[in-house]
Formats: sequence, C-alpha cells, structure tokens
Amino acid sequence: MNDIISHNRKANIRLLKPKTKFNKKLLLVLPFVIMTLLLFVVPLVMVIVKSFLPTTAGGAELNWSIMNNFVLGKIGLSILLALIATAICTVLAYPFAYMMAFNKSKSFKAVLVVLITAPIWSSMLVKLIGLKTFFDVCAGFSNSTFGHIFTVIGLVYIYIPFMILPIYNVLDDMPKNLVFASQDLGQNMVKTFFKIVVPYSKTAFYAGLTMVFLPAVTTVAIPQFLNNATNNATIGDIIVQEGEEGLISDIALARSSSLSLVVSIIVLALYLVIAFIPKLFKLRHRRVK
Repeated sequence: MNDIISHNRKANIRLLKPKTKFNKKLLLVLPFVIMTLLLFVVPLVMVIVKSFLPTTAGGAELNWSIMNNFVLGKIGLSILLALIATAICTVLAYPFAYMMAFNKSKSFKAVLVVLITAPIWSSMLVKLIGLKTFFDVCAGFSNSTFGHIFTVIGLVYIYIPFMILPIYNVLDDMPKNLVFASQDLGQNMVKTFFKIVVPYSKTAFYAGLTMVFLPAVTTVAIPQFLNNATNNATIGDIIVQEGEEGLISDIALARSSSLSLVVSIIVLALYLVIAFIPKLFKLRHRRVK
C-alpha cells in the first residue's frame, strides 16, 4: 500500500513539473507582452478608432476626403523613393559586407565596423545638415539641392548601415570553405557570389530589407532638408503636418490617423507580396518538377 502511495506521489510530481516550467517561461515573456500591448497594440487601436471616429456632420466622409489624387501620388512617390534607396543600399552593402567578412585583418574589420556604425551615434538632423552643407560647398552656393535624387541620397546615407550590418554578421560566420570549394570547381567570383554567398545570406538580406524599406517609406525630415523643391514632401511629412494640426483640430487628427492606417496597410501588403512571391515561385517550380 505504501509503495502504491509513493508511486502516485512521484507521478503527480512529474505531472506538475511541466506546469512549473511553463509558468517560468510565461514570466519571462510577460514583460515583453506588456510592453507590446502598451506601446504597440494600444496606440494602433487608438489610430484605428480615430480614423473612423466622426468629427463633424460629414463623419467618415470628411475624414477620408484627404485620400485624393494628391495624397495617393505622395504615397506612390514615397514607396518609389524607398524602393530605389533600398535597391541602392543592397547593391552597395553586399560587396562591402563581403569584403569585410573575408578580410583576414581583425583590426581592419574593427575599424570598418566603427566607421559603419559611427553615423548611427549622432543625431539624424546633424547628419542631414552636414550632408546638405557638403552639397552646397560642392555647388558653391547655398540651397543648391533640388530634386528627389537628393532625397534618395539622404535615405541611402541614413539607412545603409542597417543593410550592411546584418549581411556582414551572417557572412562573417559563413564557412569560407564553401567559397573556396566553389572556386576550385571552376566557378568564377561572380557565379560564386550569386550561387553561394547570396543564398546563404538571404535571411540577413530580408532583415536588412525590413530595416531599410519600412522606415524609408514613412521617413520624415530627409526630404525637407535635402530637397528644396516645392513638391519635396513625402507621405511621412504630410502625416506629421496633419498630426501637428491635430493638437487643435479633431479633423486634422482624424486625417492623420486615416493616413497612418492606409499607409500601414499598403506597406504591409507590399511587404507580404515581396516576401511571399519568391516562395510561390519555388512552390510552383517544385510542383512542375
């Protein structure tokens, strides 16, 4: 009888152990869940509510009246500039990260990492003022920057470290024997790069794509500082302008919330398309095989 009771106690202890581990894991995740709810979910719900909250007799019609051709054009322009900047960052980041990862000098790598991360340490406005001053000195007069090309240059200048660092971290840990084996089998550097290096670092590329493209779409201040043209504003500048007016006007606040919601939906849909189209092609290719 005593043996049966002791056996049942041991069985009960075993059943309780997973619950204890689960509770410990839950306690570790709880702070992050609370921060996510307070800093992400609650503000997002407030934006959605403000987007559809009637402010005057016009109600939602008045809130969505901001979605005219001008604003849609600004959304398209912002996405186009962000795509161009992301493509340039990718073209510049991959060779630079490859050169860093395959360099044998640790001191040289440390110096390059410091140079890459140094722009992140200072204020974005200070960097933009310095970049604009550089262009003015080269031109020989003040306010010499006109055109969206300077906005793209500013986006690349600000966000390229966020593309280089993830790729470098992955390539630095990549077994170098893969590259040497590819070259021994007769592949040149270009084919080795696209067949070995790029597929190996695709996860880092997706991370860099997220950290460059998404902030670049809704960027603020870069067009205002670097593009002196009259049509320099992007959708981020319009949202900020409406948000500042929203401190004294419910209509402007509703417009700002509506624009934020619409831009978020468009950017999310575009990101999902970019992320899932390659997977669909791979799935179709497998089915064809």
